[in-house]
Amino acid sequence: MNILKKNVVLKILTVILSISLLFTIMGCTEDTDDSISVTGITLTGVDSATTITEHIGTLQLVATIAPTNATNKLITWSVSNGTGSASIDPNGLVTAEANGTVTAKAVSKSNSSVSAELVITISNQVTDNTAPLAAVITTSNQNIDQTMVGASADEFATGVKWVTAAAQAAYQLAITNAQTTLSQVPLTDSEVEDAVEALEIATNVFNDSKQDGTKESENIDLGSAENFVILAKSGISTTGVTMITGDIGVSPVSASYITGFGLTMDSGNEFSTSSMVTGQVFASDYQFGTPALLTAAIADVLSAYNDGAGRTADYTELYTGDLSGRTLTSGVYMWSNDVLINTDFTLDGSSTDVFIFQIAGTLSMAANTQIILSGGVNPANVFWVVADTVAVGTGADFKGVILSMTNVSMGTGSTITGMIYAQTDVSLDATTVTKP
Repeated sequence: MNILKKNVVLKILTVILSISLLFTIMGCTEDTDDSISVTGITLTGVDSATTITEHIGTLQLVATIAPTNATNKLITWSVSNGTGSASIDPNGLVTAEANGTVTAKAVSKSNSSVSAELVITISNQVTDNTAPLAAVITTSNQNIDQTMVGASADEFATGVKWVTAAAQAAYQLAITNAQTTLSQVPLTDSEVEDAVEALEIATNVFNDSKQDGTKESENIDLGSAENFVILAKSGISTTGVTMITGDIGVSPVSASYITGFGLTMDSGNEFSTSSMVTGQVFASDYQFGTPALLTAAIADVLSAYNDGAGRTADYTELYTGDLSGRTLTSGVYMWSNDVLINTDFTLDGSSTDVFIFQIAGTLSMAANTQIILSGGVNPANVFWVVADTVAVGTGADFKGVILSMTNVSMGTGSTITGMIYAQTDVSLDATTVTKP
């Protein structure tokens, strides 16, 4: 029996010793053992530095813990932006972001009441100082795109600016050099200023070398089509109260393809009338000389289109086809894509100046916008030669002669001072059409 009691006591003592050993081990872990507390922190930069003077430069901070035998020397790093800005990583490496001062802070993990701060001064950080250079490059590219290149003034219409190939090449080199400088960011303020100045000087030299064209642009000959304000091959339709000043006609389709006008045939069966048309209405199935008249007029429309489309362009792909808010002078303009007029657009010139717009795509004019004629420009001298559809928006005010290879649609309440010639159909909606 005594032996049994001794074994039980031995087992109990063994358990007690194991538990004591476990608590001893747990008490020695890094997170909970604060037997020697942190009482102070001294914060310095490597080599006692307190500044960062290089672009996106760094400064390694060193936290000296007191006492030196503190049990837990772990700390938490942070930085507060002042007049400058910076970031800091978990190891105390500060990276500069913007000029000014920042405050770095080290806090003891074992004793959050103990901390230290260091003010760091940051300089020579390059912010976005390249905007002036980017702006002058953009302006220069527009300048060179809007200037024609040639060898003689009679190659270009009056009002068209042109330069020699050598002048353009020198200017293009200056623009390329400026673009190269811009790509080498970061740049100092003086580098930006020097690049801007160099390109401005090149721009002045380029502008001084510009010459005026002397070629007199000729009107497109409309032939007998000029007797009509609207001509179409496959129909003219209207909804709402449309008002047309001038003659209209369709061919080779019959009068049944003129819809919405409430036509009244005259006694000679040569033409009809409508309360919406101040003029006469013609169709290929009318009598006497009307079919031949229309056949000739429709043929002249196609000839006029081919003439306009074949003119040598003074400007190509200008503004990539977006004429919104632009002002253009006389000349021949060509686009291989669609053309948009989303805000008011101005044509500036004299009463004899000719404007020809060659458009391989569609022509679209937004609602409630207008084409403004400045300086006496005659809408009869403005030609829109369009390979695809023409769409004029609601309430828009259009000017010029439309020569379309397909259809033309005029939105509700729209107006046009000019003529409409379509190889397919014309649709109107309470539109006012006035022959200039």
